[in-house]
Amino acid sequence: MQSHLSQEVARTFRGELSDPMLEGVALTSFELAPDGRLVRIGYTVTPEVESAGLRPVQQALDRASGYLRSQLAEHLDLKRAPQLRFIFIGVSAQVPGAAEGES
Repeated sequence: MQSHLSQEVARTFRGELSDPMLEGVALTSFELAPDGRLVRIGYTVTPEVESAGLRPVQQALDRASGYLRSQLAEHLDLKRAPQLRFIFIGVSAQVPGAAEGES
């Protein structure tokens, strides 16, 4: 189940979110709580995003979480989608989505 959730969040994040505040943000880790009610999603940002401040990024992620949850529920046929908590991991020099063969 964690794998399906992770893939769906990553797919939706890359393909369907258009918030400019999420430019330079990459999802890097995904942990489903044992009870299935919470997902911790780690993310990194580019140095440019960090220098501009992380608060707007966190606010954009919080705004996007409702849409992401609705997509999880719809695409994975879930009666109740887990809460999403975004956790800042660090700064990455790599541009999100530039790596080939992402999983």
